[in-house]
Formats: sequence, structure tokens, C-alpha cells
Amino acid sequence: MLERNQLPLRPAAPGFAIAWVVIIAGASVALSLLLACIAPFVALAAVSAVVLPRRMAVTAVLIAWLANQMVGYFVLGYPQTWDSYAWGLAIGIAAFASLAAALGVLRLSADLPVTMAGAFLAGFVAYEGLLFAATSLLPSGDDAFSPSVVANVLLINALAAIGLVGLHAAAAAGRGLVTGHRGPAQA
Repeated sequence: MLERNQLPLRPAAPGFAIAWVVIIAGASVALSLLLACIAPFVALAAVSAVVLPRRMAVTAVLIAWLANQMVGYFVLGYPQTWDSYAWGLAIGIAAFASLAAALGVLRLSADLPVTMAGAFLAGFVAYEGLLFAATSLLPSGDDAFSPSVVANVLLINALAAIGLVGLHAAAAAGRGLVTGHRGPAQA
């Protein structure tokens, strides 16, 4: 089991962090194709915050958001309207707010499960809160933030986070791929 002092995990094998960013981007594309409008940016942001150095986490979220937008506009046929572009931008801003909230949790002294859960919950609140605030400026359906929709978004993100943590734990089990890093996350 990974310990708190091993977070964020630093690449020991060449290309591990880059491979993880590619995995995050690939997951974003696959989940965007599968789930269309509910890409699990909270899961992607929270897991990236916990397992990657800060700069790589930012890169992972940026690439995941860009990949999601490309799939949406070039494959799924999102409408080419001002409000569609504005919502895409709002989602990107919310994804980075989720990452910032998750990174803020890393300052707390806790074991890995508590850290991951805290990063996820903080990221979810930031993400949904920012998107809810965007409804004051952008057109939105009346039920966009109904309890059932928010619960569905939470479930999809929770399942994606569990899958990503499992995938990372499997990769880290080789111990030759990652090394522990003591101290706060470095930029």
C-alpha cells in the first residue's frame, strides 16, 4: 500500500508521469465518447492532484479538457453556438477549480484514503459550485442541477476515480516505476 509520504509520486522510470498524463487524456476521450456530457473531470483532477507533481497535474487536466472538447465538437457534433462554447469554457474553468481544490487538500496531514477522499470531495464541490454559478450567466435547463442529475455526476466521477486509483496502484505496485517524495508538492 502506498503511504502518505509517497505523494505526489515522482516518476522513477523514464516517461512514467508522461504516460500517466496520456492515460488521463485517453480516459477523458473514452469517457467523453461513452458519457458525452458527463466527462468525469472531478475524478481526473482529484487523482491527478494526488498522484502527479503539480505541473503534471495541471497538464493532465488541460489535455483532458482539450481532448473532451475536441471529441465533443469534432465527433459528437456539439452545436457551434456561443453558449456551447461558453459552457465548454465554463467546464474547463470548473475542472481547474476542481484541481485547485484537490491540491489544497494535499496540505492536510492524513493517510492516503482520507487524502484521496478529501481531494475528491473538495474537487466535486468546487466543480459543481462553479458550474452552478455559471447558470446565472449562461442558458441552462431547469433540471440541470436537480438532485438526481448531481447524484449521477457524483456516481460517474466516483466510479472513474476508483478506476483511476486502481490503475495507478497497479502501476505503482512495480515500485520500479515510481519513487516516494517526502514533503509538500513541488511546482
